[in-house]
Amino acid sequence: MDDEEQNSVPGNCPEYGAIFMSNDTTKGQCLRRKVFALPSSQSHFVNNVKAGMILFLYEFERRKLHDVFQACSGGAMNILPHAFSSSG
Repeated sequence: MDDEEQNSVPGNCPEYGAIFMSNDTTKGQCLRRKVFALPSSQSHFVNNVKAGMILFLYEFERRKLHDVFQACSGGAMNILPHAFSSSG
């Protein structure tokens, strides 16, 4: 069996995944709003997210990886304007 046959998986699987970082506050916002976010300086990373891609949410304060998610659309900036704006 060659590498291509051995690594093939039936169905529509993404070729790679992405890890989004969060703290305790942004983790709750991500899960509640069902959207992952990064600062605008990371737009190149967000724009490379494709529908179907496997995503992970890593809470760096607790060093905990939360669940496995699947992108339902391609990445874009400002999907929910002001969703992660600081209130203070």
